[in-house]
Amino acid sequence: MFESIDEGFCVIDMIYDEAGRPVDYRFVEVNPAFETQSGVADAVGKCVSEVVPDHEPHWYETYGEVARTGKPMRMVIEVKSTNRWFDLYACRVGGPGSGKVAVVFTNITDRKRVEEQLRQNHDTFYNLIESSPFGLYIVDAQLRMIKVSAASQNVFRNIRPLIGRDLKEIMTILWPEEFVRTVLGRFRHTLGTGEPYAMPNFSEQRQDNSDIESYDWKIERITLPDGEYGVVCYFYDITERMLAEHKLQEKTDALAEADRRKNEFLAMLAHELRNPLAPIRNAALALQHSRDSGDAVRSAAAMIGRQVGQMVRLVDDLLDVSRVNRGKIALRRERVELASAVNHAVEAAVALYEGRNHDLTVTLPPQPVYLNADPTRIAQVVGNLLNNACKFTDDGGRIWLTVEREGEAAVIRVRDSGIGIAADELPRIFDLFTQIDTSLGRSVSGLGIGLTLVKNLVEMHDGTVEVYSAGVGHGSEFVVRLPVLAVTPEPPPAPAAAAPATATTRRILVVDDNRDSAESLADLLELTGNETRTAHDGVEAVEAAASFRPNLVLLDLGLPKMNGYEAARTIRNQPWGKAMVLVALTGWGQDEDRRKTKEGGFDAHLVKPVDFAVLTKLLIELLPTEDRPAGVARIANG
Repeated sequence: MFESIDEGFCVIDMIYDEAGRPVDYRFVEVNPAFETQSGVADAVGKCVSEVVPDHEPHWYETYGEVARTGKPMRMVIEVKSTNRWFDLYACRVGGPGSGKVAVVFTNITDRKRVEEQLRQNHDTFYNLIESSPFGLYIVDAQLRMIKVSAASQNVFRNIRPLIGRDLKEIMTILWPEEFVRTVLGRFRHTLGTGEPYAMPNFSEQRQDNSDIESYDWKIERITLPDGEYGVVCYFYDITERMLAEHKLQEKTDALAEADRRKNEFLAMLAHELRNPLAPIRNAALALQHSRDSGDAVRSAAAMIGRQVGQMVRLVDDLLDVSRVNRGKIALRRERVELASAVNHAVEAAVALYEGRNHDLTVTLPPQPVYLNADPTRIAQVVGNLLNNACKFTDDGGRIWLTVEREGEAAVIRVRDSGIGIAADELPRIFDLFTQIDTSLGRSVSGLGIGLTLVKNLVEMHDGTVEVYSAGVGHGSEFVVRLPVLAVTPEPPPAPAAAAPATATTRRILVVDDNRDSAESLADLLELTGNETRTAHDGVEAVEAAASFRPNLVLLDLGLPKMNGYEAARTIRNQPWGKAMVLVALTGWGQDEDRRKTKEGGFDAHLVKPVDFAVLTKLLIELLPTEDRPAGVARIANG
């Protein structure tokens, strides 16, 4: 819109001296009309002191005040250095502390000149009226139209004849009755007293075509050629500019709201990540000071496992919502028995609802209900709803999970006796980063992304999700509806059970610049019967691989001296490294990261913190057999 309007538009960034006084500003963005309106070319990236060296210093204070207070400013100014007049609107972009100011302006130099000429030369004012680039008309002492400029014809486009017609009659056709009375009163007052009158930013709906139009207009008394008084009205159509200002203000408000929600989310993310870190630290200290290796050690280890799982869930949710927003999640649909997916979700949530002494009632349908769905994502939907119910239900409360079939839809209901949801919060409950209860009195609140994921995943399955609540203190209910399979095929035969793999000692090199991470993983691998070595940079990794000749290298990507990609390439170029199995072990888990490691010669891609069950499966896949040599497995964990 700003690219297409005739008004000039720019965004400037204030520059302050050491005392905090605005001393200059830099042009950040301009539209095509900027140069035409201002006469300044190639402004982007330059300071005003470069392009207009004699710019009046008080304008730095003016724009600085807008940036400091956030209060928009509307003014008519004269730029003496260029002999131009401008009608200007300025407002701050961003929240408090932002130094950016957006400016919409119109060059009104021609209008000012016409005004001056009308006052100074009444003998030629008819010619000036005709050539006026803005709207202008004149009425006589009886308020009859006697002259209209060519630029005014669009306003009076539906009225013919126009000259000699009574102003009241014309205005009644165009505008509402109340406004017509006000205008006629102003015209009579100016005609009788000589006092001018101006109405800037006038917006009203026309009577003849229902369009909403905006104008700046001003009236003055003048002496007509016959010596009688008349009234001149000159006006400027600012409909597009008012729309631009409105959109600019909406954009500014939206940016401020987005910035507020971002700050709230970052604060909540820090809070949520600190929650599991505290018990992990405490458990580690307990292990450090424990004098026995029995129940205390097992309890601390279990606590660490639970809290690390919580942190992994937070990170996974963040990655999932990012993938959904970018359209990167692809469903792996298959024939799914809904009760099975629901049971998996219940099992995953057992620690949460048992830890808070919740009474969970699960009701499943008497007959199997089948979906064409991604079983992992369906379990994630149910799990997120259960987690949400647990978080917002006080200890000892009740939660009901009901699954049933209604016609051609499978219906999943999760109801709780928790804190409930206020009516004004219901419409935005599924919005990203929405925090319904962020009070310090509630220890669990989440990141505000779980319900967004639920909605997106359900809609990807062609389903719907709704929320109901009678208000604060009355619990809530979430209802998911998913289409069932139209025809339920016979279940496929169960695959023959594979022969169990025998344990084999492997030589494993663990490479990570985080020494605690490398050594703890190496210790864990040794406990399961493997021989390990560690390295902490890329050069050391290549040297260790050459001397240790491991069967498997768990290789971090972000390493000092030589990164993981370079280290993998160097190992692969050695005769002894061609059959060596290289597994990327990294904190980066996006599809693009997996593509890069595959192209870089890695056999597999694991994401930190690695699920030890997944790592164990990888080791089993890599066990050499007569029909499958080591080093051919390609798996990846989520």
